[in-house]
This record gives sequence, C-alpha cells and structure tokens, in this order.
Amino acid sequence: MKYKCVKAFTLDTYDGDGFYVDGYMEIKIGEVYEVGNENIIDGEIHLDGVNVNRWIEISKETLEKHFVEVEV
Repeated sequence: MKYKCVKAFTLDTYDGDGFYVDGYMEIKIGEVYEVGNENIIDGEIHLDGVNVNRWIEISKETLEKHFVEVEV
C-alpha cells in the first residue's frame, strides 16, 4: 500500500540504524510512502519513501490524519 501526505507534520530524526539524531524532519505535502515490512524504532507502521530518500515510522492515528491511500 502507498500513501501520500496531505497534511504536513514533523517527526524526530533517526539514523539508518534507528538511533535518535538531534533534530526534526518535516514530512511535506505530496511525499509518497510505501508500507514496509521492517520496524526499526518500534513504530506502529513503517513507511519507506517512494519519492523521498528516507523511512519513517508513525502511529495509525498519524497515518489517518496526515495521509491518503494512493495508487502510484
């Protein structure tokens, strides 16, 4: 499943190994993510960027508030 961001928000930043990095990243309107199989930081939903080079992990509530399902 793929999801497109429709409401911008920020998240804490983590490196590729799941370690917290001081700062925040902005998830912008129009970014597309695909559900992944691996959780790195124990988030409810792992999303891999389709048109951005990063991954995020969010709650189901955040997914419902900030994303819509798309067919890309």
